[in-house]
Amino acid sequence: MAKTSFRSHLNAARPDIAEAKRGHEMKRKLALALRALRKEKGLTQKDIEARSDLTQPMISRLEQPTGALPNWDTVTRYVEACGGHMLISFSGAKVDEEAFLDAQPPRAETVAAIAV
Repeated sequence: MAKTSFRSHLNAARPDIAEAKRGHEMKRKLALALRALRKEKGLTQKDIEARSDLTQPMISRLEQPTGALPNWDTVTRYVEACGGHMLISFSGAKVDEEAFLDAQPPRAETVAAIAV
């Protein structure tokens, strides 16, 4: 007999919690990717502030793994201030983040992939 976890029971009983969890996971991945890009470029939050119209507290919130998802304009301004690039792709098939990153050439500067 298959054993079910408390978490699976909770997700079945409260789909709103399961949906919120999915949103939090996306925010966490985005925050970690942004922070990794900034650090790869050797920049501080103050450097990003000086290169953009984003304030340091806004930058800190972008890099926090919890909270609301930022709008794309804010993410774009952050990436541009880092001197980075962003690729957005849409597909009818499921995207495997790990496979995408593993397929990059050894010298590629791909920091992160976020699949939804």
